[in-house]
Amino acid sequence: MEERVVTMTASKAFLKLRKQEQLTQQEMAARLGVSYSHYTKLERNFVNPGFDLLSRVKQTFNNVDMNEFFEK
Repeated sequence: MEERVVTMTASKAFLKLRKQEQLTQQEMAARLGVSYSHYTKLERNFVNPGFDLLSRVKQTFNNVDMNEFFEK
C-alpha cells in the first residue's frame, strides 16, 4: 500500500497562523495590510499569495515557518 503525503496549502497555513496568533480574520488582514475581502479569499483558497504578501507574513510573524505556505 502506497503511503500518502499530506500537504498544507497556503490557505491552510494562513488559517493555522491566524488561529495560533488568536486573531480574527479582520485583525489578520489589518496586520498584513490587505483588505478583509482579500484575506478571506486567501483562507478559502480562491487566490494565492504573492511574493510581497509572503514577505509581509515573515516580517510580521517572524516565528512562522514559511515552508508551510508551499506544498511539500
